[in-house]
Amino acid sequence: MDNKTTTFKANKDQTFVIAHTFSVDEVSKTYNKVITAAQANFESKGFRKGKAPLNIVKENIHEHRIIEEILTTLITKVYTDVVTENRLHPIVQPKIRVVNPPLELDKEWKVEMTGCELPKVELAKDYQDDIKKINTTATDENDRLNQTISSLIKNAKVDVPKMLIDNDIENKMTQLVDQTQQAGLTVNSYLKSKNTTLEKYREDLTIQINQEWITNLCIDHIAKTNGITVSDKEVDEVISKNKDLARNLNLVYYLLTQQKVFEFLKSLK
Repeated sequence: MDNKTTTFKANKDQTFVIAHTFSVDEVSKTYNKVITAAQANFESKGFRKGKAPLNIVKENIHEHRIIEEILTTLITKVYTDVVTENRLHPIVQPKIRVVNPPLELDKEWKVEMTGCELPKVELAKDYQDDIKKINTTATDENDRLNQTISSLIKNAKVDVPKMLIDNDIENKMTQLVDQTQQAGLTVNSYLKSKNTTLEKYREDLTIQINQEWITNLCIDHIAKTNGITVSDKEVDEVISKNKDLARNLNLVYYLLTQQKVFEFLKSLK
């Protein structure tokens, strides 16, 4: 990492920001590499694949696409180098911000890359006392489970980064658009049928996602601090009953861990 052109800042909420200035020379050299790579795969009338002159290739590829490819190439290397050097473990794709738009081939490119590691959570020392009370007073299983989750959220100290919540909201909104389109509806008409608005829907979604993150972080924390693990054999047994789950082993491990953690909490008396 070039310390003269790169800065790194780690934040308390486990986000981090990498700022880098790419020189005109770096941009130019990467441009040549991108164009050469494009030439190797370029096909056009009168030319065999990879045989078209560079000027023909340049004329037929939109500049926006070239600049996008240059930026991706440049930031991938810097981001990977900084992550490796600082032993970071990002859990989402970085958010990219161009500091000095527009990006042009004859000037420096100043870029910020914001990433995020798994947030850290602390549980109140007496959180188990709350759980014990719930275990003795809950009226049924669903009631006990809901109260247990509420208790974990109440006793957790964690700062869920906005970028994680925003990322999940974006995914949820994409799913909503797809689902409503398949049903022949618009998002607005669907929300109207639910007697809500897009603004209110996003507000509710923000609260829900924040609580889900806190709950999941608590589950992970309790599992680690109490030596709760899931074996490969247990995972294999679940997959043998539902082969489709083999496509997402992480989900299987998480669901089994979640189950074991709630069983552990239920056993507290």
